Amino acid sequence: ILTIIFFFTVFLCFFNAGPASGRTKAADSEKNAPVHVVSDRMTATKKSSMVEFSGNVRATRLNAVINADSLKIFFAEKSDKKNKHPDNNIKKIIAQGHVIYTEGKKKAFADKAVYTLADEILVLTRKSARLTTGPSFVTGKKITLYNKQDKVVVQSDGKTRVEALFNPEDKAFENQQ
Repeated sequence: ILTIIFFFTVFLCFFNAGPASGRTKAADSEKNAPVHVVSDRMTATKKSSMVEFSGNVRATRLNAVINADSLKIFFAEKSDKKNKHPDNNIKKIIAQGHVIYTEGKKKAFADKAVYTLADEILVLTRKSARLTTGPSFVTGKKITLYNKQDKVVVQSDGKTRVEALFNPEDKAFENQQ
């Protein structure tokens, strides 16, 4: 479970989403790392404060990569008091269609990934959403990470059960926690 929580924490840092308090200088420099997005098309809508990237989307930040059919970034209004990250005006991020997140041996697969910064919740959905770290994995219909509570909930669809494999060979995170 700690491996999965660490994995999601890294995933959330991709979007500059972690809380600003208690950061080290290294974390502050990572927080300011740019996000590079490449796609076939980009549409920006000022009225809805949203930018959508579509067609073969590839977003990279440091050594993390997200591939998807589309990626929507919703921005908070300057007057939005719910924005708990004043240094980051991103309100919500939605990646859809063949979503694959990769960082080293860590991977996540979903049809849709939704992250909201105000409550720091990430939801991955798919017929069988999957998280892998080396040989270890967890799958379910819906995987929800509650970042503030360091809690992960994996749900089934009632037909297919949640499945997890924790391989003792997977020691990739022991030194990083």
